[in-house]
Formats: sequence, C-alpha cells, structure tokens
Amino acid sequence: MDWQLTSLLLVVLLFSFLLAGVWIAVGLGMVGILGLLVIDPSTIRGVGVITWDTLNSFVLTAVPLFLFMGTIILHSGISARFYKGLSTWLDHVPGSLAHSNVLACSIFAAISGSSVATAAAIGSIAIPEMESRGYSRSLTYGSLAAGGTLGILIPPSIVFILYGAIIGESVGRLFIAGVIPGVLTSALFALYIGVRTIIDPLLVPRGEIHATWGERLRGLIDVLPIFMLMFMVLGGIYFGLTTPTEAAAVGVAGALLIAIIYRRLNWTVLKESLHDAIKANSMILFIVVGAQIMSYALVTAGIPRAMVALITSFQVKPMVIFTFLCLMYLVLGCFMDAISLMLLTLPVVFPVMMALGYDPVWFGVVLVLLLEIGLITPPVGMNLFVIQGIARQPLGIVAWGAFPFVILMLIMVVMLALYPQLALWLPAKMM
Repeated sequence: MDWQLTSLLLVVLLFSFLLAGVWIAVGLGMVGILGLLVIDPSTIRGVGVITWDTLNSFVLTAVPLFLFMGTIILHSGISARFYKGLSTWLDHVPGSLAHSNVLACSIFAAISGSSVATAAAIGSIAIPEMESRGYSRSLTYGSLAAGGTLGILIPPSIVFILYGAIIGESVGRLFIAGVIPGVLTSALFALYIGVRTIIDPLLVPRGEIHATWGERLRGLIDVLPIFMLMFMVLGGIYFGLTTPTEAAAVGVAGALLIAIIYRRLNWTVLKESLHDAIKANSMILFIVVGAQIMSYALVTAGIPRAMVALITSFQVKPMVIFTFLCLMYLVLGCFMDAISLMLLTLPVVFPVMMALGYDPVWFGVVLVLLLEIGLITPPVGMNLFVIQGIARQPLGIVAWGAFPFVILMLIMVVMLALYPQLALWLPAKMM
C-alpha cells in the first residue's frame, strides 16, 4: 500500500472514531495500532516499548509538578487575593479591571501553565466583580477568555513541555523563548483595551471609587509572593541553575510555602489540589501515549518522509508553506483542543518545517500562538466554554467579545514571522 492510500485510511479511521464519540486518546491509539496491522503486523511489538519510553521521561515529570503548583495556588485562595491586590494598582488606567484581567491571567499563566485553569481561576473572581460594577459584558468575557490563552505561551507551559519532549528540543529554551512573545501579546491586549475604552467610555462604569495608596500598599502583600514564585521558577531555568523539571519541584515547594504563610494550607486544600493535578496529568499523558502510537504508525509507513519530499518538490517559497500551515491550524483549532491538535499534527508538520529551514524553537512559539487562537474560536474553544459556564451567558456573547483578541494574536504571529528574533534572542542569552 502506497503512502497516499495509507494516509487516507488513517485519516478516515481517526475522524470516524472521533465523530463516533470515542475519547481522543483512545482514538489516536486505536488508529495507530490498526495502521500498524495494515502496514506491517510485526511492528506491533514496538507499541509496548513506545508506551514505556513515553511515560518513563524525566522531562514529562515536570507536567504533574507544574499542574500541582497551579492547583495549590488556586485551591488555597491565593489566586483570588492576587487578583484583588493587583486590581488596586490598575484601577486608574483606562479600562481598569479589564487590564487586571489580562495582567492577572498573564501572571497566573506563568504559575499554572494551563490556559483553561487560568481562565477558570481568574474568571470566577473577575466576572462577578465586574458585572456588579457595570462593565461591558463583551469586554469582560473577551478579556478573560483571551487572557486565559496566555497559559500555554507564557512559561511554564504544559504544551511547551510536550512539544520539547516529542521533538527532542530543550524545554528550558522553549520556556524562555515564550517570554517576549507572551509579554508582547499581553501588551497588545492591554493596548486594545485602553484604546477601546477611551473611544467608547460606556464600556466601563463611570465614577468608580479608586483605591487609596494604603490599599495599594496592602495589596502588595498579595501580589509580591506570586511574582517571587514566578522569578524562582523562570530565573532558575534562565540562569542555568535548574532544569525545567527541577524548577517545577521548586515551584511546588514555593507554592506550599506561600499557602502556609497565608495560613491557607490544610488537608482539604492539599487533597483537592492533588486530585485535580492527578486528574489533569492522567488525561494529558493518556493523549500523549495515544499520539505517540499513531506517530509510530505514520513513521513506519514513511508518511512524514514522503510529505517532506512532496512539499519540497513544489519549489515554492517557505513562507507560502508556512502560511498554508497557519491556515490549517486556524481551521483545525475550531474543532480540536490544543494538546490533541499539536500531538496529532506534529509528526508530519515538524519534519516539513525543519526541511524548509525554520528554527524548531521559533516554530514551537508560533505553533503555541496558533493553538491559543483555537482556544477562543467556536465551536470547540475551551476557554469560551469555561467563561460561558461561569457567566451563564450565551456562547455567542463570549465568542464575540473574544474575536478582537483573535485578530491581535494573528498580528503577533505575523510579527514573529517577520522578526524571528522576538522568540530567539532571549534563549541565545541563557546561561
């Protein structure tokens, strides 16, 4: 069977399973196993080795640790205190609490590493507060849904860990590469909110009571520990003191210490934090194993190598292929979650991008940005559903509020394409 027919068979099988409601992890694994049986039944013995090698990974150990760090911050109530403390410093800026949403999401994203967790944590605090004050619903929901997407771009990022583990790239370099694009994306969000609220003052309530300097200084007590925790994690990686996995362990210790200082750590908080971290980690690793089995089938069939040869034979400019892949991710992101989409497409897309001469670290940052857009585009935008569940409003209102932020993220993708050093300069300075 030639590679074109094998590719068609695997794609049809995969979408048949997904449309039938089969779990993504199970669907990926079943397609991989069935593909191996069709291609060469003797290769089925490699599935056990692949499963063991995938799970027996020191790099992937960082995933449950970072998840645990984020759930401690969430369940101990530290995230709520952080948001309220931060809002006292931004209440005089045009857009006020809407800026607090973006900045709080940016910082909490650097703690949790999860977009959905970021949107849920900040959204559950911000939505009741902003609705009670009379903020525009579209601005409120859009800033929270879009701000939550920064969880997979600003390090530590679960998606960066998975990307690095699969392609064999340094997770530390990927983390640091996401810093400048993450900060610039947050700045674009803040600039949009400021300009829009100046043009249309009715989006924010009039006559808000601003915090006193005493309240702002007291708010620092709730803000500074989170900044210190973020510096411990990222600073250790940047200065070469820790690996990402070791930094994750330091982050867990730091989160536990903050919870103890605030007197918010008890057995209930610890149990809920462990439960949520284990549940999320099990889901992620289940998908990773299924995707690796399918990747093994693709490689066995020679599909990635054949795709590289086919695309390079077209003799078109690399930017044309890159633009096509961006459009592909924008479309597929409307129907699949970020992790599943990345794991499904990476075995084929990554060799193509490397053959065209693109940098693997740069491509990782761009890929994460494209996956972010999928989180706030219907019908399967996870962050949209999170915000809708908290606000109990129609999905259309949330999606329309998030639409301008989709445009801003596309602008960031264009900036990275034109100026790759936005992602590559900082990793080059790592110790």
